[in-house]
Amino acid sequence: MASGHSNYVSGEMPIQGHQKTFGGFIRTASFCTAFLIVVLLMPILVFGAQLPWFTALVATVVVGVLITPAFKLGGGWYALLFGLAVLAFIIGFGVSALAG
Repeated sequence: MASGHSNYVSGEMPIQGHQKTFGGFIRTASFCTAFLIVVLLMPILVFGAQLPWFTALVATVVVGVLITPAFKLGGGWYALLFGLAVLAFIIGFGVSALAG
């Protein structure tokens, strides 16, 4: 370590940039965690719990809405959740139609 004089004074350094970076990291981690929960829940319910795909879809959307305040997610989360639900509905309906 270098010895000598330093201009550092404890408690005098501006930390607003660090706070914004950490806040962004926490928001991103929360969003990704909620996304993984929702994306993995439906296949777990369909293949693990043997629920019909539509029931699993409804349960997944309900869980997605209920975890919103816990993860402090905003309107973008609802848009993503709606888009995923529509996509899952289209895929599920198509697979059901092909299967007979």
